[in-house]
Amino acid sequence: MPEPRDVVVVGGGPAGSAAAIFLRQRGRDVLLVDEARFPRDKVCGESVSPGAHRLLADLGVEPAVRVLAPFPLRGMTLTSPDGTSFRGEYRDAAEPGLAMRREAFDKVLLDGARASGAEVREGVRVTGLVTQDGTVTGVTCQDGRGGETIRARLVIGADGRRSVVARRLGLLHEHPTLRKFAVRGYWDGMDGLETLGEMHVGGGGYCGIAPLSAARANVTFVLDRREMAAAGGDLDGFYRETLRRWPRVQERLSRASLLGSPTAIGPLALEASRVSAPGALLVGDSAGFYDPFTGEGVTLALRSAEMAAEVADRALGSSNGFDLGAYDRTRQAATRDKFRINRALQRVVAWPALSNAMARKLSRRPDLADKLVGIAGDFVPAGSAWSLRFVWDLLAG
Repeated sequence: MPEPRDVVVVGGGPAGSAAAIFLRQRGRDVLLVDEARFPRDKVCGESVSPGAHRLLADLGVEPAVRVLAPFPLRGMTLTSPDGTSFRGEYRDAAEPGLAMRREAFDKVLLDGARASGAEVREGVRVTGLVTQDGTVTGVTCQDGRGGETIRARLVIGADGRRSVVARRLGLLHEHPTLRKFAVRGYWDGMDGLETLGEMHVGGGGYCGIAPLSAARANVTFVLDRREMAAAGGDLDGFYRETLRRWPRVQERLSRASLLGSPTAIGPLALEASRVSAPGALLVGDSAGFYDPFTGEGVTLALRSAEMAAEVADRALGSSNGFDLGAYDRTRQAATRDKFRINRALQRVVAWPALSNAMARKLSRRPDLADKLVGIAGDFVPAGSAWSLRFVWDLLAG
């Protein structure tokens, strides 16, 4: 029987590829498997916050990302249900955010994992976990040639919202109240695009726009799950009709062309009761997903991979057994304030009067708008949103 691998990473998206690279940088033997073959499509807002630049540089993939010529994002605009808009800019960020197709971005990261020395196998579907005395010791998988059992000292689940690893461990479940779906389409010839991401609140949900060029954009709306029943078997018609809920968006699409068929995904909000178990760690969407608004989801995936690799390397090198619980504690400390902000934003979106009032306040206070967008962009500490001064400035008339 062959010796177990140091680490098997399940999933080749940003979190899985980043975890593989960070572990290879520490000299670990890594096998990465993914059931897809890259490039592959991924429903996403396709914007990456400015906070990702440091991580992309540390991973050694930033030059390859720049070759993709991503569209720069220098801030965000938000339009409330009554038409009030505010604009927040990434004024203090060293680099702008980025917008690009995930199929290209993810392949760059997966190629980076290969270049780092990780063994990468595409078209391999993980079907279950191997355990011994309550500890994960490997995975079972299937490809075109048959089944295989791969033993490993550590398994990292980076296989997304439908994670086999997280669900076999009983750690991932839907949020009890935030049960929303997203529907995405690509448009060419859209009017009024700037180097800003956009969020249009109202119509029972919100519509986000990520400009991929001066005229091409990812236009995605998010609605409650019960409203998706109206789609029936005609998602294309449902998508076009639902966009009428945001007249300012619809008007700018009047001369544009929808490229291909729209795609739906959901439910969006997922929670993980823990992000570690004996012999296993969870990163990326496998560790929970909170419907981020401004592209911080990719940055969180890369950062969680970095934290997981640090803990995994220490655990693999320890003679006193694994202490994987350190990852839970580290990730909780790093994400607690950001998740609180995301939940607060969900509540604002759910109440039109509150959205209108907040937009009016931020339209008069660009300094507050810049700070809020900077927090979302991952270069302003999220904890600062809960300072007494900031909360007072935000709520005062």
